[in-house]
Amino acid sequence: MKKKMLVFITAFVLICENITGCAAKNTVSENNVNNNITIPESSTNKPAASDESGVETENGEQTESQSTKENTIQNWDNIIYEETVLTRQAQADKVCIIVQPSILRKYSFYYYTPEDEEQKRLQELMEALPLEAKPYAGEWEGKKEKGWQIAYQDMCFRVFDGGYLEYSYVDEGGEFVEYFVEAPELCGYIQNMLQEQLNYAPYNPADIQDIVSAKLDVQGLLTDNKFYSQTITDEEVLDMLEDWFCNAEYIYGGADCGNQNARLELELANGEIVRLSVATDSCSNFGINGLYYDYRPVSDWDNKDFFTLFDEIPWDWH
Repeated sequence: MKKKMLVFITAFVLICENITGCAAKNTVSENNVNNNITIPESSTNKPAASDESGVETENGEQTESQSTKENTIQNWDNIIYEETVLTRQAQADKVCIIVQPSILRKYSFYYYTPEDEEQKRLQELMEALPLEAKPYAGEWEGKKEKGWQIAYQDMCFRVFDGGYLEYSYVDEGGEFVEYFVEAPELCGYIQNMLQEQLNYAPYNPADIQDIVSAKLDVQGLLTDNKFYSQTITDEEVLDMLEDWFCNAEYIYGGADCGNQNARLELELANGEIVRLSVATDSCSNFGINGLYYDYRPVSDWDNKDFFTLFDEIPWDWH
């Protein structure tokens, strides 16, 4: 990929994570989350054990395939999700996909790095992009994000519906410019890969109908960094949750509200399981695989009212 030496407007933490809104009042950050959090359960929703290396296995035994994956792990902070290693470090020479799976996790985002033929194909598609810098025009405005982003060669691209990519920076003259390009083949290839490998795909909250149970798993400052879980089956409460969530409105730019510390699992009457990453500060938002929504019932509503529904969990409101 040919590009000039540029003064980038932000590091990965800002432009890749693309966080706005709640950061200033967030009470749970990536730096003060319990260091013991990895993934408390696997994609099949069964408790996962950890071996001494920190690599989680379903029954505490290490298989050959897990041992192979362990060789790619650099530290505690990486996780295995859907039998795939997600890392905290991007590889600058490879195309990496930034994801935010709706599970309990230590950090808000991780990198998924395809290998072999998939990586080769991704690099071919990235190198073929007609990246021409233009004065900043905000062409992405009004478009919905996909819930994942692309990191490659020290650049990070936001991805939007319709197969659009956007990357902004400040050039040597101090002018704010951006790349904005339509790349449906690349975006479709990655979306299919994420869905097949990680079961990671957008979900429409309007489809949250007929909830039969709501299970909240939480571990963070609200619980003194201890893990708790409670399931609600009261129909009146479930009807209220359904009304809140199915009418939620999309939030552009995501959220930084400690969403990684609380996972709400909703079981629907049709057998479908929907998992939400719920904010653990005062903001009434949730994420579904990297897309964020505001479910605020009224304008002055405090997220504390949601958590008090789970009255068996000893909340620490200090």
